[in-house]
Amino acid sequence: MTPPNIPLVYRLWHLWIEPAMALNGARYLWSMPDVYHQYMPGTSAWSPKSQIIYDQLAATYMLFAFNQAVTLRVVQEVRLWKVLLFGMALCDAGHIYSVWAEMGTRDMLSPSVWRPSDWVTMVSTVGPFFLRLAFVLGVGLKDSQQEEKEA
Repeated sequence: MTPPNIPLVYRLWHLWIEPAMALNGARYLWSMPDVYHQYMPGTSAWSPKSQIIYDQLAATYMLFAFNQAVTLRVVQEVRLWKVLLFGMALCDAGHIYSVWAEMGTRDMLSPSVWRPSDWVTMVSTVGPFFLRLAFVLGVGLKDSQQEEKEA
């Protein structure tokens, strides 16, 4: 039972949209890693010898999907939502760092040089990070300060 004071945008994203995207990402990583790799920065090269890395990333996506589609649905406390989403934001930060390490600051901050696949990567990585961060900070949450005082 999702807490009733969680705004629709958070519920839609974290309970429905992102779990579906994570499952789809895992499917691609396991069955079509070369296609998935097309959404990585152009400086890296796909190799079938690296499949273990894709398998591990797929497992992480499965954990994201489960935590969002199942765990967040059975949790009554906004505080626990914040803890889980903070952990996911840490993972997002690692993904953002890896993109930055490949692209460099200049290219990462220059959308005009991004390929269409770079746009997909940036929007699907940076966007959720900021959405999670907003939730953790209580943006849009009703009675978030009152709930923290009661805890």
